[in-house]
Amino acid sequence: MPGRVVFKPGAKVERIEKNLDDPARALKQIGVLMVAESQAAFKAQGHGTKKWEPRAPVNLFGIIADFHAGRRKPPARRFETRPALRDTGRLAKSIAYEVRGDTVEVGTNLDYAAVHQTGGEVESQPLTGTVRRALWRWLKKQDTELKRRLGWVLNKKFRDKKLTTEVPARPFIGVTPTLRRAVDRIVGVEIMEAG
Repeated sequence: MPGRVVFKPGAKVERIEKNLDDPARALKQIGVLMVAESQAAFKAQGHGTKKWEPRAPVNLFGIIADFHAGRRKPPARRFETRPALRDTGRLAKSIAYEVRGDTVEVGTNLDYAAVHQTGGEVESQPLTGTVRRALWRWLKKQDTELKRRLGWVLNKKFRDKKLTTEVPARPFIGVTPTLRRAVDRIVGVEIMEAG
């Protein structure tokens, strides 16, 4: 028929449609970026524009955990305010992504991760007799200032109890402006990559 234009989608258009229908490849790239950005937060001591608060100058809960694990003395990092959220490295290493349909989920399966992400109350290991004796043996060799700061833990009223405290939010997973720009680029490339 004269004057009529027929458009027949070519292979390129079909590939664009396929990429729109199956976003898995783009979601995997986004997941990898989110994991990398989250893990980098531990080195940067903040995520996006939010810098993390430092640790307490004396990490009492860490010291209790050390004695609970059978150590004879706490490591030097228990008296350092930085780096926050970096003790064993398990938290940063546990961050992973999973693509489910048209969604990518990024997170960790460690039970203590949520309280550090959002802030909240945490408990120490119990102050058992073994922990209290180890703490006392170590503490009696320390200077007067440290004895004054930690000696109260040896009070009988804390025997076999867990201490509680509030930890500040130190978000390490989330969407930052940098990630949004990267996602825009990934989505654009994945949709148009049909050549």
